[in-house]
Amino acid sequence: MEIFPRDESGSGRCPQLRARHGAAFQTGEGDVNLGSLLTRNSRYRPDHAAVVFEPNRLNFLDLNRRVNRLANALLNLGVGKGDKIATVLPNCLELLEVYWAVAKISAVVVPLSPLLRGRALSNLVADSEATTVIASSCFVEMLDAIKPDLRGIAADG
Repeated sequence: MEIFPRDESGSGRCPQLRARHGAAFQTGEGDVNLGSLLTRNSRYRPDHAAVVFEPNRLNFLDLNRRVNRLANALLNLGVGKGDKIATVLPNCLELLEVYWAVAKISAVVVPLSPLLRGRALSNLVADSEATTVIASSCFVEMLDAIKPDLRGIAADG
């Protein structure tokens, strides 16, 4: 494992990593970022397996479609670049979809443990400055109980 020093130029890229893997960053499609990788793989490898989770098997094309649906729903809710989206989800396929959708719209995921309850959860959501919370249906009652403490979260649409 190698540790590379922080890039002091402000470019956000590590010069040693760029020197070693420079060709990987030059795709002819502009800058490659995390949000564009899934789209790229769905274009060039649509039928290849993207994820296998329990009984679910999704290829890149199907995963990209599901992620795009969620990304568009978030945009329609007014979530934008730099907004923080808290998640209260167990390990599930939907959590993976949230991560990819949030990357596509350049927002930020704030992963919170589904073991949190009450004041601990409301404090973390408030401290994170999240504008949206995505949770499994089994957490709705718990979130409804702390909703008055979540001033930064808009009412259900």
